[in-house]
Amino acid sequence: MDDEFCRERARAVRAVAEQADPFIKRRLLQLARHYERRIRLSEGTKNDEDPDRKAPTEFQN
Repeated sequence: MDDEFCRERARAVRAVAEQADPFIKRRLLQLARHYERRIRLSEGTKNDEDPDRKAPTEFQN
């Protein structure tokens, strides 16, 4: 999923949450935060240009 999709989905979920009962609203807002967290994580990896940082390839014991 790209950032624009996640932004739009979070926006749509928040709009639906405004009309929902309290329990559903809480769950929808959690879902919106999930999408926003994915955006922050992907932006962090795009901006992370540290050449010394290595991607994990295997679990080390």
